Amino acid sequence: MDEPSAHKLCGLKVLIAGGSIGGLATAIALKAQGHHVTVYEQALVPDTMGSGITIFPNSLRALDMLGVDTAQIRAVRIKMMIRTSIEEDGSADAIENDIDEKAWPWYQTTYQDLFVSLWEAAHDNSKPGPKIDIVTSKSVVSIDPSRALIYFSDGTEADGDVVIGADGVHSVCRSFVPGGSFRRFRIKRHVFRALIPRERLENDSRTIKFIETDGRAHCYNHQEKSLLITPASNGQNLCIKFLYEDRMAFKNLSKDWRDPSSKKKLLRLAAGLPDECMALFENILDRDLQDQPIWDMDPLMTFQSNRMALMGDAAHPMPPYCGQRIAMALEDALALGVILEPETPNSEVDERLKLYSNTRKTRAVAVQQTLRGLSEADMRNFATEFDAYSFHTYILGHDEREHICQALCIWKKQQCLRQGSMGFLELPKPSTQIFEEEPRGDEGKSRQRSPSPKKWWSIGRKGSKTWSRVFSSSRETLRPVVATS
Repeated sequence: MDEPSAHKLCGLKVLIAGGSIGGLATAIALKAQGHHVTVYEQALVPDTMGSGITIFPNSLRALDMLGVDTAQIRAVRIKMMIRTSIEEDGSADAIENDIDEKAWPWYQTTYQDLFVSLWEAAHDNSKPGPKIDIVTSKSVVSIDPSRALIYFSDGTEADGDVVIGADGVHSVCRSFVPGGSFRRFRIKRHVFRALIPRERLENDSRTIKFIETDGRAHCYNHQEKSLLITPASNGQNLCIKFLYEDRMAFKNLSKDWRDPSSKKKLLRLAAGLPDECMALFENILDRDLQDQPIWDMDPLMTFQSNRMALMGDAAHPMPPYCGQRIAMALEDALALGVILEPETPNSEVDERLKLYSNTRKTRAVAVQQTLRGLSEADMRNFATEFDAYSFHTYILGHDEREHICQALCIWKKQQCLRQGSMGFLELPKPSTQIFEEEPRGDEGKSRQRSPSPKKWWSIGRKGSKTWSRVFSSSRETLRPVVATS
């Protein structure tokens, strides 16, 4: 048998329900491990509508391992944050903070730029691995996890060795895992999002301040409202995120982010913000404005059932703070790529996906609970007991490849002990470029292990102070900044 045929036979047949960020990232990771991946997307044409996405260190690390860098996603590094608090009498207090790249690498991209980069990477046949097939207009209606079968609304079905549910907050796949009937819920906070092309702002003296300096972000806080303005797309777009409290959130529970939005509503809610902010809003086209609910859900008991596993928002919807909603999906994709390594036996799929679920659930729940603690009021104030060092180390300093490799190694040792064999105790190095070892520091020291998250899952609020600074390089002076994505 020639080598290509042998390679073809050794890969698993993976079916991915959902072709958004998480689904494409998972496809890339599994292709690199030699698996045959088919992505099923319910839309006829992939929808690239969306606004800004915050990329913090753990997202950067995951994207790098997937072969996508900041240049490809046209990301802009945020170098300075100008935070303005608007008082009841209309007075404003502004604080400028430089953001050190080593202590706090914060990049801003857009959904479209990230999606296009992952789409191109998924179609790059020069990379190792079988071709990824992407099938559109395929809406999932049912799953048979024990047989790895997907049933579609058009009456057709697809069978494989593995099913990955990457179908988002409104997941169909979720209902086919034990306890997957948990109800998602909307929090009171909503967010208006928009992208404004740079050229619309260049000739207005009120808005020129937002584009005249590269890498500068602005945050305005007034009562319970917060406005974050960041550059993206190599400075060609400005990302707008306006967070407000929706007192009518119990109504219109089916509202989706694709629904039309009202600029009149935005302008009404933004009353009290400075003139330059209102001028910014006036430059938003109605078609570019999104009024989005923020979804949350109590943690699932498991992300896995037999040969199916959930990832991204299908597994763990959470508030989109600190860029972690996207980060968790990218980490899930990496984890699946490690767990389903080259030449994974079909007979081990169930147990390996169970390992993925147990490992990722621990981290996802910790991150989810922490983000719940970071309420939107914390964009201006934070508890004096907030453990900034643990937050920076555990959430943002996390290396998912290292973490899941350790878990897989332990699992393999346990398998060997059960079989009465000690012949294979070491985890081989991943064989693809995506999962190459990261370079070590000048002193050759390995990355510091993440501390246990338990001590900071809940954040006390005995006191507060202005949240106007960012992490710096030393433990004693670590200071957090919150962004949404």
